[in-house]
Amino acid sequence: MWRQRKNKMKKHILIILLLLFIKNGWAQNTNLDYKNAIKIYNLTTYEEYQRSEKLNDTSSSYYNYTTTNFQILHPTIAFQWKTKKNNFQEIELTSFIIDKAVTKTEIKNATSTNAQLISGKDITTTSIALRYEYILNFNKSKDRKLVPSIGFGINPYFKQNKFSPVLSSSFPTSESYFGTRVFVAPRLTYYLKPRFFIDINIPLCAIDTYALTEKSEDPSLPESERTVKTNNFQAFPTIFSGRLGIGLKL
Repeated sequence: MWRQRKNKMKKHILIILLLLFIKNGWAQNTNLDYKNAIKIYNLTTYEEYQRSEKLNDTSSSYYNYTTTNFQILHPTIAFQWKTKKNNFQEIELTSFIIDKAVTKTEIKNATSTNAQLISGKDITTTSIALRYEYILNFNKSKDRKLVPSIGFGINPYFKQNKFSPVLSSSFPTSESYFGTRVFVAPRLTYYLKPRFFIDINIPLCAIDTYALTEKSEDPSLPESERTVKTNNFQAFPTIFSGRLGIGLKL
């Protein structure tokens, strides 16, 4: 009789432990219990571009052009949605710019209102870039406000600069970049309130590949030399960036 009761107690204990195990296995972080969110980021970026051009076809020397850009304040907007595996996908509009600037250099005389224009140009810049990212979450089964994750992103972009000289002795030129970057982004998300959270992440650029098209309307050049196309590939380029965002669950 005692053995029967003891066996029943063991069965009950095993059933309780099994139920607790199943419950714990099915438990999930309630902070991740939402389908969609919208985010406002500030994207800080330091970039360095380099490209080379031979002095001429027979020379071993070349011009090396370096351009650096440090952008501290750059607001962006992103939309996030959850996958079936309790991870996230996100798409972000990282750049949308159409800008026109005018530069000119004149020689003036202190005793006259006349000025002699010696150089100048109109510069039209167009920049469009998007980013898609798959975010793999950790701490999915623990009800914690701080959730680490890692994102894998792809960033297609287009940038064009058009230069239109104001003097008839010079000719319009343009340069167009069409490329793709691949990022890996360690992330930390802190859930402040039921609907708001903070997202801090550091996108690390692993690959930057782009096609560069340079055009000149100089009639003294042969037709075949007015357009120059080059393809560029760089692993781990000099691109450093950080994002700080605030999100709203929808």
